[in-house]
Amino acid sequence: MADKNILPQEHDPAVKGPKALFWYLTLFFTLGITAFSTGGLWFQFINNWFSKEVLYGQVIQSFSQSVLKGQIAALIVATPIFFVLIMLIRRALQKKTLAADNKVRLWITYIILFVVVAVAVGDLISALFSLLNGDFTIRFLLKSLVILIIVSWIFVYYWLEIRSLRTLLNSKIPKIMGIASLVVIIGSLVGSFFVIESPMQARKNAYDQTRINNLQEIKYAVDNYYQEFKKVPASFEELKTVQGYITTIDPKTGNSYEYRVVSSDSFELCAEFDNSNKVKQDGNNTYPVYNDFLHDAGRQCFTRKVNLPLDVSKTGAIPVVPVPVQ
Repeated sequence: MADKNILPQEHDPAVKGPKALFWYLTLFFTLGITAFSTGGLWFQFINNWFSKEVLYGQVIQSFSQSVLKGQIAALIVATPIFFVLIMLIRRALQKKTLAADNKVRLWITYIILFVVVAVAVGDLISALFSLLNGDFTIRFLLKSLVILIIVSWIFVYYWLEIRSLRTLLNSKIPKIMGIASLVVIIGSLVGSFFVIESPMQARKNAYDQTRINNLQEIKYAVDNYYQEFKKVPASFEELKTVQGYITTIDPKTGNSYEYRVVSSDSFELCAEFDNSNKVKQDGNNTYPVYNDFLHDAGRQCFTRKVNLPLDVSKTGAIPVVPVPVQ
């Protein structure tokens, strides 16, 4: 005879409480990343097609490889999680293990709608400000269109879910919109690989930039050495006796940079570079780069003269004397 005090174990598959909160908060978070990154990706496409942008009173090159890579990485990580959660939630709603009137679902959905409206207003204000500040009209129109499409798409989807239980449970509209969204996102990712630089190219650029930074650091160290000893150092070893922090080794090969004294107040630095930095290539746009160490690919040498501090007695400049505050 069974013990009457032992209650039968019941399996409760309902999604509620902390589990529902986890699902919807994660959905909200990944939706935000997916939407922002898709918009950011299209902003970079626009920046690539129309590369000149007015910012802070200057006309600059607006396309950025770093921003493009950040958007791609965010989409690749967040989008699968978002769509998996969408499938789990819709399946739970259809099986009625998640109640359609679940308070967590309603709260998170209304928060999503609020954030969508807030982002749309903020982004449109920013785009309009850029236009009034001198930015180009076609860029403004295209970016505004991207914002409106993404915001309207999300708003309509979640507004339908709130307004109609039939739409939430039985209608094919959410499924169609989800498939269309996925197609657009995948198409955007595929298109981005036509303008992004390869990881190998990015690594070469990073090595070259490190070399430039090292040479610039050595140049400043020689300037300081000259100001103290009234001569340029005969070698890196002599320079390091005073400026021990400098890096004189190529980051890729491990070989030393070349240094040679040219005259009493000038010197030569040589390094091996992977690429040229005389122009910068961003997608289809090529533009000059302003740098103290412009170089081609291969071994490059730079002759530099030490920079002396301004001598007021020789230039006749009037020194500025600070006036104490009364």
